Amino acid sequence: MRTRPIVVQHSAGTPGANGPLTAVRRVLDSALSEQYEFVRMHQVGGNGGLNVPLLRQWTRLLRRVRPDLVHVRGLQNEGFHGVLAARMAGCPRILVTVHGSVRDLKHGGRTWRRAMLAHGAEPSTLRMASHLATVCEYAAGRSFLRAYEDKFVGVIPNGVPLPAHVDADARNSRRADLGLAHDDLVMIAVARLNWDKGFGVLADALRRLPPQAGRRVLLVAGDGPDRVGITQALAGVPGTEVRLLGNRLDVPDLLSAADVFVFPTLHENLSNALLEAMAHALPVVASAVGGNVEVLRQGGGHLVRAGDPEAFAGALGPLLSDAAERRHVGETGRKVVQDAYSLPVMLRSLDGVYRRILEGAV
Repeated sequence: MRTRPIVVQHSAGTPGANGPLTAVRRVLDSALSEQYEFVRMHQVGGNGGLNVPLLRQWTRLLRRVRPDLVHVRGLQNEGFHGVLAARMAGCPRILVTVHGSVRDLKHGGRTWRRAMLAHGAEPSTLRMASHLATVCEYAAGRSFLRAYEDKFVGVIPNGVPLPAHVDADARNSRRADLGLAHDDLVMIAVARLNWDKGFGVLADALRRLPPQAGRRVLLVAGDGPDRVGITQALAGVPGTEVRLLGNRLDVPDLLSAADVFVFPTLHENLSNALLEAMAHALPVVASAVGGNVEVLRQGGGHLVRAGDPEAFAGALGPLLSDAAERRHVGETGRKVVQDAYSLPVMLRSLDGVYRRILEGAV
């Protein structure tokens, strides 16, 4: 006899490189594990097409555990496989959280494959789901979700831990470990290395910054398919030393060593990286797209038009030159995260959705 509902947690990706995967790990390690029996269904690599062995593996798993709910994250090929396996196993309740869509992509990728995902796998995933949620209000209002309004159960915002304040000695120690001086001006970007994250805009914006006393450093944590081109674009930026660090598991330490978070992405839903930077009291310069707007309109940074390097440089320059303003904006952002995007807020929202689904209220 079951004492707790069994909830399968689907995820895909590599640690240190995937926001939804980070969210799953936080759920698994939370107090919700005392209310629900969580079962992991994870895929390390992406799917190039229909992965029959993976479907068989997941279908066997689901038939064995007979979950009360399967929570699938994402619409693209990985999410499609998770939902299809749940359907094949006869699972009665399948919740899909929408994080984004392949139709958002502006660079790279094979056009025919993107079309297949946008008009095949993604609509199929939405149709096969019994319930749908999004991570932000922007995503909830997307036009391609209107046909599925009867399945919508609400917004489950991403949530991040609120770290303790780091004192000056600890901060300087972390800087020293990175070869940074205490008076360096350190910008940080945490994102997958593809052009859709706006690295071309960032490279152009950095070249427009006026000369400044001291050393400017840009740390980039992340990897991806456009690493070579992005490395070339960021090379030789006058007055700024650029360090590409690859995927990192110590992002909190990197954030605590930085002064400003830069986020020039061309499209976005609700970024865990953005929220984590704000939780560390870093002031933000970000493009005014998607969930960035609903977060930063509450304070914590500056929004600029996507794809506009001049506007980005115009917002970034004053922050770099004014330590007091950085502190004020950063502390405001930390409060925004504490009130609306902390881990407890996310877990309460998730628990509420799970309960309504399991009780048949939605």
